[in-house]
Amino acid sequence: MEKVYATFRFRRHKLPPEAFAIGPEREPDPTDLIDAETWGEITTLPDDVSLRTSEHYGTLLRNANQLVRLWIEMVLDLQSLIKNPRDDALALACLDANDDLQASIYMMLTGFYRQSISTLRMVLEEVLAGVYFRAFPDSTKVQQWANGLREGQLWINRIRKDLSGKEPYCFFETGEYILLGKGGWVDFLYSRLCGFTHGRPFYTDEEGNQVPTSNIGLWGGSNGPVFEPRSVRLWSAFFFDTVLLCLMFVGLAEKRLLTLKRPTGISFKDFCEHVVSWHSALHPVVPKIMRFLEQ
Repeated sequence: MEKVYATFRFRRHKLPPEAFAIGPEREPDPTDLIDAETWGEITTLPDDVSLRTSEHYGTLLRNANQLVRLWIEMVLDLQSLIKNPRDDALALACLDANDDLQASIYMMLTGFYRQSISTLRMVLEEVLAGVYFRAFPDSTKVQQWANGLREGQLWINRIRKDLSGKEPYCFFETGEYILLGKGGWVDFLYSRLCGFTHGRPFYTDEEGNQVPTSNIGLWGGSNGPVFEPRSVRLWSAFFFDTVLLCLMFVGLAEKRLLTLKRPTGISFKDFCEHVVSWHSALHPVVPKIMRFLEQ
């Protein structure tokens, strides 16, 4: 007989209107109901993957979900330090990043590994843009950036170059392990995340190692979502590395988070330590940044 685990995962239902801050007073009747065959073709494989993933990676999912909860609490703390959060690029960027982190977790849960990893590039780009505008304030450029205008577009190479010459970021550009320069943490991570965004089957690193970057490769050759533990572990490494790197930048850009007397949830320092504890392989520059933030 087939074993059945955690039956709560098999139930599906709508949330009532009162569960939402903004929503209709009553649930509208269906106007164009999907047929069972189409529903099944769309959801059957991802549902299967989500059940298998949650059978073997409950701790990973719990940690990632807790991270998102702590992230939005950090965003509220960040907003509390700013007179007009809607005009602050860092606050806007961190708020948007929260949605992308949630999406990344869900896509990994349902087996869309390539999309779950490529989304992390957006998180890094958003946060780095917010940090950049903190280092180089320009209200016009911020508005152009927020409105999606060409004049407000930022390129990662420019961000790296300009920040690497600006305090406090320049403090981490000496020695064997660096933050922003060529071969540094940002360069290393961003180049690999780009491999999952540019639409090629593989990413080949500096040493000739090939990493599959298409869903077919990440599914082990399957043509539909299937549970693949190696790809879950790959996503995990990228997910926690991206969040930790972003946290380091947020702390460097807004050190008042370190001394906030009444944080929404836990302290910024404790948040960083949680992520460090969930990370499988810290970049060697992390301890240097952490010591600086604690000063």
